[in-house]
Amino acid sequence: MMPDVRAFLVLWAQAFNAHDVDKLAALYARDALLYGTSSSKLYSGAEEIRTYFRRTHTVEFEAWRSARLAANLVLVVGNYVFSQSSTDHIAATPARFTFVLSHKDDAWQILHHHSSAAPD
Repeated sequence: MMPDVRAFLVLWAQAFNAHDVDKLAALYARDALLYGTSSSKLYSGAEEIRTYFRRTHTVEFEAWRSARLAANLVLVVGNYVFSQSSTDHIAATPARFTFVLSHKDDAWQILHHHSSAAPD
């Protein structure tokens, strides 16, 4: 039986919102790839990806769908919203994402993550 993707997304969001870079980087495979929302650089490998996540934003998943690609491989596509608070307002950035997740050794790991601002 395929483990729960929803639980993994909750875990990822919790690590992101806690600004726990170590926990967040541990969710990515050693050779994972990331195209982040706020950078044009392709980040390669969990250690390099760790350097991307040095922000003060929080995230909330809005909607997503998943499709099984192979026995232990899942594609997740959806929308999330990044927020950043200042003293007088909250700036929200809607974005869309894809994750390719691999399940091995009893855990999900991200092989590929792409995120981009949602078009108007």
